[in-house]
Amino acid sequence: MHLPSLTSRLRVIMQRRRTRRALLGLDKRLLDDIGINPEQARREATKPFWKP
Repeated sequence: MHLPSLTSRLRVIMQRRRTRRALLGLDKRLLDDIGINPEQARREATKPFWKP
């Protein structure tokens, strides 16, 4: 695999991981603002990093 491609993939994976973890810290009001409920947030946050 080409190094820039690998670097790009790792960057996407790390961003996905950070974003999903952040969902766990949002309260119901903020989850409502983004249009998801706590169960949806939990499901998204617990997805493996390799799944989009």
